[in-house]
Amino acid sequence: MVGNSKNKVPTMNTKRRKTGLPWHVVEGSVNQESEWLRKVIPQNTGEKIPGCDDCPYTFRKIALLIITGKIKAKEFVSRQGHDLWDDLTRKHGIKKPARHGGEWHRKMMGALTEYFEKQGFEVIPEPFLNKGRADLGVYKGGHKDLFIEIGTISVYKLWWNLQMLTNSKILLVPDENHAVEFTCRDERHDILRGRKDGGRLSLSRASLRRPSPSVPARSEMTTPRYP
Repeated sequence: MVGNSKNKVPTMNTKRRKTGLPWHVVEGSVNQESEWLRKVIPQNTGEKIPGCDDCPYTFRKIALLIITGKIKAKEFVSRQGHDLWDDLTRKHGIKKPARHGGEWHRKMMGALTEYFEKQGFEVIPEPFLNKGRADLGVYKGGHKDLFIEIGTISVYKLWWNLQMLTNSKILLVPDENHAVEFTCRDERHDILRGRKDGGRLSLSRASLRRPSPSVPARSEMTTPRYP
């Protein structure tokens, strides 16, 4: 019906009323997260989806999921001289010069499989996602399903799965010493966390409290191992 408010495109003023945030604060946070995502997500140039992976707005779409509390993002960096996997990469003979080749990928899958199986998780290779497959699926009662992508990835595929999956985590493992964890929404409410782990910045789906502009919607941790 003409004039129905449900069909109107939301203006910047209506967005501001819903979030309680000035436009420049929201836009600055989105740009900050987009730049961070570009740095930490290694793209698979050989399997790019034309018009999707090359689109600069794909990173922005993921950033918006973070800023609006649809997902959480956390970066893990190992301590110097160690990896994130109880140094199992050394046991599996993984050497830095051989990174990102087929042999490196196979050995990393073996190291991560051993790492999670030691903790009582079931590890399944190449599980199906909403779009495509992950390298590993990690499952255990009482824990969110964890889908692991090793090495490079399609950014479009990542964005698609992040918005569609619930009660799950996606872990990107670009190398032995870094990992980026995305936690998907749990169907009940969305959570937006700040740099201080445990600091809740957000709330219900209907409203968004005003976070400090200096606090990003993700956490960074230096750790000897992945939790």
